[in-house]
Amino acid sequence: MEVLVQKIISDTADEFSKDIVTFQENCGSRTTFEELNNNELQEKLWETLFQYLSDSTQSPLHYKCLSTLRILSRDKTNLNELVTDERINNILNKAALKDTEIDHKILYTDVNIESLKLLCNLIFNSTKTQQILPTTSCLTCLIQHLKTYNSDFPYEAVLFSIRIIFLITALNSSTRQIVKSELKGDECLIKILESICTQCENDKTIQIDNATLTCEVLKALFNLYMVSDDTAEEEEKNKNLVLILYKLLLCKCEKEDDLQSNIANLLTVIPYQYYSTIIPPAEEKHKHVFQDVDMSAISALLKFLDGRLNCKDDLIGNLSPIVSAFIRLVKTERLIRKYTRMQILPPLKDVMQRPEEGTTLRAKLCKLLTSPITEIRDLVADFLFILCKENVARMVKYTGYGNAAGMFANKGLLGPNKGKSAYSSESEDSETEEYLQHKEQINPVTGCFEHPKPNPLEGMSEEQKEYEALQLVGLVDKLTRAGIVQPCRIGEDGKPKPIEHVLELQEELPKQQYRHDSDSD
Repeated sequence: MEVLVQKIISDTADEFSKDIVTFQENCGSRTTFEELNNNELQEKLWETLFQYLSDSTQSPLHYKCLSTLRILSRDKTNLNELVTDERINNILNKAALKDTEIDHKILYTDVNIESLKLLCNLIFNSTKTQQILPTTSCLTCLIQHLKTYNSDFPYEAVLFSIRIIFLITALNSSTRQIVKSELKGDECLIKILESICTQCENDKTIQIDNATLTCEVLKALFNLYMVSDDTAEEEEKNKNLVLILYKLLLCKCEKEDDLQSNIANLLTVIPYQYYSTIIPPAEEKHKHVFQDVDMSAISALLKFLDGRLNCKDDLIGNLSPIVSAFIRLVKTERLIRKYTRMQILPPLKDVMQRPEEGTTLRAKLCKLLTSPITEIRDLVADFLFILCKENVARMVKYTGYGNAAGMFANKGLLGPNKGKSAYSSESEDSETEEYLQHKEQINPVTGCFEHPKPNPLEGMSEEQKEYEALQLVGLVDKLTRAGIVQPCRIGEDGKPKPIEHVLELQEELPKQQYRHDSDSD
């Protein structure tokens, strides 16, 4: 490799053309080039490639130079030193991102598209590029080009233009305000989504290329919507965006999981007040109708949530966005909450197994209430608590006191003063015959039916009972002093408070116990 690179550096134009192809064939899939760190080979190779790029008489070689630079730019080693203002401007020129006065449609060439790909690598791997680009005409030209988008545009040109916007707004947060507020970049991205929706109106199917493009647009919009603007113009645009998301959720595509994942992400940053657009008035053709509104999009999101609950790895990455999106949706829209509750926490019929057992949405979510990953545990607890209208007794009924105790402790809900509900008192849960039949035998801690157990104190004299009680107190006190357990009482704020001795519990025992008869809805 070193010999080939040394030859490229000293080649004539004819030899260069052949040797550069050899380099690409040998290194096309590589991401690091350690051997180029010797004898300044890396610097000399970059210098040679940019010499050819700067020479208009060598234009037939420009595509090969850019392709080689794209491969080399995968290696972060010394990349910031190799990137200069002059070189960035050279690449922008080749990408047709230099002249802001051009207002006609760009006729993209292979050189333009290869330059866009190279820019993507440089933005991703070079902090210097991230700092330089906002000072150039790059973002302005990109938005101008995308504003003229139609289905005839070269696919790769659009894809990598949007990817540049996504990368720069992700890695340099100061550019979000520029792209969204100054350049109105979100508007042209929304129009691209609208165009894709129009293309799939008939068969409700998004082709694979359009699906990939849609995901890139959604990722870029996520970055831009982290900047909030509250104007009348924004209101119309945001309603339109949520309506487009509704349409996308109803479409089928090969990348359905990726598409719905990016929609869920975007829903976590779209302002609350526009969520109603995702549940439009129902038409007869829709399957998921609830109280005269179309819940098809919510049904699709629930199906996506169900799939993500089966993930074994990266629970935070896989679950956090969709659960966060649902928390926002159910807190904002009463009908979404009621519909979602019916799907996740329907009236109880199966009271014979614990809430966390089984394959239902309820079971999968309840299982996460005791997850060691606190971020997921707390998100899921909040979600279920909101579905229960933030009613402690209802939460216990559906999840079991043991599963929900951690959340109750964190929120100060263990005591008798549990606060006032922000929800209407309208009942949403008529108790089933199965639940009523076994209600008295349901253990509120486990949340399921338990057969009556024999009283372990039966047959003992009062002296024996007192002896066993003292033995138990002694054991608990020993565990406490050893630091193995920490007995607590419930404080006035409804949170656990450590005690110094187990006997302190005796006088407060009656008010520390959970009352089973408080679970009315």
